[in-house]
Amino acid sequence: MKKATVCKWIILTAIMLVLSACGKEERQQRGIGGYIYESELLSGMEGEGNNFKAGGGWLYYMDYDFYLHRMPIEDGTPRWAKSARVQGLDRVQDYTLDADGGLYCFYADMGWGDGKIELEGGTVAKYDAEGREVYSYSLEGRKDTCSSLSSTPGFLAVGGERVFLRSGDAILVIGDGGKLLCEADISTIRPDDDYSGEERLLEGADGRVYYLSQVTGRRIIYELVEEGGVCRPQAMNMKGLEGKDLTGGYFYGSSLGFLYGGVDGILYRYDAREGVWQALLRWGDSNLWQDAVELAWISEDNLLAFFSIYEGGAANTEVYLLDRKASETIPGKEELSMACWDMYSNELENAVIRFNRASDRYHITMELYEGEEGKVRLDADMVSSDAPDLLDLSNLDVAKYGGKQALEDLSVYLDESTKLNRGDFLEGILEAYTVGGRLTGIPSGFTCLTMLGHTSEVGSQAGWTLEDIWELTEKYPGRKLNGRSFHSNMDNICGDYIVNTFIDWEKGECNFESQEFRDLVQWLGDHSGILTGFYGVAEVENPLTDTAVIMKIYDFLSYVSRSGENVTSMGYPSADGSALYHAQSVNAVGIPAKSGNQEGAWEFIEYFLYEEAERTWESAYCFPSRSDLLEKMLEDAVTPEYWMIDGKVRTDSEGNPEEKWKWSGSYWNMDGELVEYQYTAATREEADALREMIAHTDFSLRDGVREDIIGIIAEEAESYFNGDKSLKEVTKVIQNRVSTLVQEGV
Repeated sequence: MKKATVCKWIILTAIMLVLSACGKEERQQRGIGGYIYESELLSGMEGEGNNFKAGGGWLYYMDYDFYLHRMPIEDGTPRWAKSARVQGLDRVQDYTLDADGGLYCFYADMGWGDGKIELEGGTVAKYDAEGREVYSYSLEGRKDTCSSLSSTPGFLAVGGERVFLRSGDAILVIGDGGKLLCEADISTIRPDDDYSGEERLLEGADGRVYYLSQVTGRRIIYELVEEGGVCRPQAMNMKGLEGKDLTGGYFYGSSLGFLYGGVDGILYRYDAREGVWQALLRWGDSNLWQDAVELAWISEDNLLAFFSIYEGGAANTEVYLLDRKASETIPGKEELSMACWDMYSNELENAVIRFNRASDRYHITMELYEGEEGKVRLDADMVSSDAPDLLDLSNLDVAKYGGKQALEDLSVYLDESTKLNRGDFLEGILEAYTVGGRLTGIPSGFTCLTMLGHTSEVGSQAGWTLEDIWELTEKYPGRKLNGRSFHSNMDNICGDYIVNTFIDWEKGECNFESQEFRDLVQWLGDHSGILTGFYGVAEVENPLTDTAVIMKIYDFLSYVSRSGENVTSMGYPSADGSALYHAQSVNAVGIPAKSGNQEGAWEFIEYFLYEEAERTWESAYCFPSRSDLLEKMLEDAVTPEYWMIDGKVRTDSEGNPEEKWKWSGSYWNMDGELVEYQYTAATREEADALREMIAHTDFSLRDGVREDIIGIIAEEAESYFNGDKSLKEVTKVIQNRVSTLVQEGV
């Protein structure tokens, strides 16, 4: 993704000022179309099964042994206590229901071969609401294979008087009485044999049926249309979802409507008659997450939403009943908005949901700004009279916003807080987010990044310079540094050296036509795995270095303290060769200067960094930014756990207490081998070594100008690598482009 240059930002700022001067409508309030779906947690169904469907006054589901169960729906609520297995039915691979409560089941012989699940033969049977068989259709001679079976497999879908079955390269259309009406050929649009892609039939309103196919990561929806007795798949109109990233999110089928829940936190319903996707509800309005794994539409006003909740290393299911109510009937709260660009984390979403549930005064809506157009809209909103109240700083140029004083100084709130103070946080983190003397944001956590090398080649002591890395490649000719791209290596390994060596920021001058710079480009291109793009990683033989992300204590053990004598964690190159590690801060939140409710915004930040941090520090996927919680994590890491028998510590044959493993898992080492590990408690020396790594970690935020410069170099260098231009021609273009950028920034 390319960043805008300083010149573009100047133009953009002018546009934003015009927009702010003109004013705009107030930010959308809670609810969609005048309604809110109020949520109620239902108990009793944790871990019971999956593939839930409602119809005929019953809620059906499959247990994990493929048997079908159902429970009555009374007064709009499923009665879990009355759940019972549907008698007279064998194990099913899938089932579905029609509007009258008729039940359709798919049976097949299931086996395993060539690493795939094999389905052979079987029947499709229809039963009436009383459980009596109406008809059956034989599938003798038919076969199908799949990489895995989803909890909602989507083999069956009902449309009017017909039932559709996905079987191999065809979709069978079976009419009333069990007669095969026609077959739709899907051989050319199915997922590849070697690709474990999603593939399902889904139901929609008015008897419509859809086929979802995921090929090489891209999901396409086809409507199954019949003309002259022939059924064929027709690519579906996605109007209303333009610009949405459909590789994420969930599609849900229902006879009351075809639904899509995306990463923007909105559940959309497809209006087949208008041919457009329309917003139905915002999950945050219901204080729920945006990734329901299943939905069962009980009636026009009631939905069941199923969520997989992972906490403390365990998973369970939470089921919520959603009841549609007019917005004005819901007790009012002060509405706050949190702007997020391109994505937001599960941790931040969880915190917002818990805050909304706990607060009697405030309700926060997370608003997603998608893509580059979203970035422009966000910048305009930040200076408008209706600016967001909170800003998720993830993936944003914090230096840009801080330099324009578009963010409030959180030091004022931190100094007055009765729960938090500056001393609670790692000093380097607060320094990194201090721009122009103002504390622009406070992250909840961070990770450390390091470079690894073979001890026999790089030595056993951390720390090196860029010159040391260059000499390493000369000592071992023909070997790549790693499989990463030229752009990625330029950014992570050489970025600081380039902006400090070839640019005089005080004078606004640069020198990219020097032989030294040309040699650097040539050298890095020769030793990178890929010459184009940024994120790609190529397989290279015996790389000289590797990169490790240290997110938790067991990562430090794997890649640093217990990696064996063959690997050394060198860190990234520094000017003086001392140990240096990079940091990635996570979940930093700031308050826009034009926020209309800064008091409420700080109340959330305080809650997030205090109550929520204390609740989640053990299960969080990274190190906490609060030093007290970090110390608590390290103290827990060095505290042994022992096997117990009858309340006593188990001992070995020599009477020594038997220590339990605190962590187990696997990781890829420098030689490309998958290493299984089982670690007991860390030693005090290991905890101190991790503290030392964090002490030498650079938390500095990279501003957009630096990223622009590295991006220009990588973009122009492709012309040389492709053979279109000489290196001299390329560096001349780089000199001109970067000179303009640097002069604008002086």
